[in-house]
Amino acid sequence: MIVPGTNVVIDLSHHNNISSWTRLRQSEIVAIVHKATEGATYRDRTYHERKRRALREGFLWGSYHFSSGVDPISQVENYMEYAEPGEDELICLDYEPSFSGSNMSYEDMIEFVLEVKRWTGRYPVIYGGALLREATRRRRATVLSDCPLWFSRYTTRPYGIPDPWSIWTLWQYSDGNWGPEPHKVLGIGRCDRDTFNGSLERLKEAWPLTHKVEEAVA
Repeated sequence: MIVPGTNVVIDLSHHNNISSWTRLRQSEIVAIVHKATEGATYRDRTYHERKRRALREGFLWGSYHFSSGVDPISQVENYMEYAEPGEDELICLDYEPSFSGSNMSYEDMIEFVLEVKRWTGRYPVIYGGALLREATRRRRATVLSDCPLWFSRYTTRPYGIPDPWSIWTLWQYSDGNWGPEPHKVLGIGRCDRDTFNGSLERLKEAWPLTHKVEEAVA
């Protein structure tokens, strides 16, 4: 099964084992988005070492913050102070069910986005699937529309995107087990796989994806 988009992006966390950077460099992957933080206090211990190595190997780099129901300002502080994103690095809010306590509310998601904009001068990418669709249902006049969408749906096409968006920028089509092939990456094995809604050249030009894509795949 050939999934739509340019299939050259992966997202990782400390749960993924990178067995060979040499083999990963020999794969088709050009961009890595790695978990940096979660909630107000958690920090991924593998983040900085992997960031240094990935940049040395020539990969495009990005980070994401996994949401929780605690104070969104504290979450942004945790994320920004730990990830220390450069201007050429993707930044992202991962809006999913929390592993600890309540989920981030819609209102707190908006506050998180605006605080990231205050810190960095740009809007973050928003990642999500079912919870994001539920939280944003019938909400169209929202600042989220200015954030590129990274949509998660393990099907052959990314249908049913959340209401604030008319187009997806990234699509996570597989977690390495569910969803269409391919699931594996050289040097890692099974991991989250993502496609970009445009050409490889456009991805490189648009990175770190500070705006929604204008070029879409057929």
